[in-house]
Amino acid sequence: MKLVSYAAQQLVTTDDVADALVVLAAEIANEGGSQALQIPILVDGEEDLAELVVGVGNDVLVGPHASTGADPDFSEHAARLRSHPSYPKRRAADGDADEEDGAWVVDFDLDAGANRL
Repeated sequence: MKLVSYAAQQLVTTDDVADALVVLAAEIANEGGSQALQIPILVDGEEDLAELVVGVGNDVLVGPHASTGADPDFSEHAARLRSHPSYPKRRAADGDADEEDGAWVVDFDLDAGANRL
């Protein structure tokens, strides 16, 4: 489990959701925009949903969170985040896009948003 810190709130979600959220939030910010996203969370042991605005000017911090029970299955939500059009695609070493050991294709052009004013 991981703890997502956002807007002075701390939200508990699964590792795969938190990891996908960080990558997607970074890419949306890299594109110079912001978007509303929905992620599954746990509140007092119950499953719930949180809505976050991610992108330029919206900080997201993810860290470890100890849990004693079984983690919920939020894999469908994590897959939905990874299928977002802004989510960077993996580039495999041999050209196979489905290869797990591929490198992330992320272009962090910090000056990209400067010319949009």
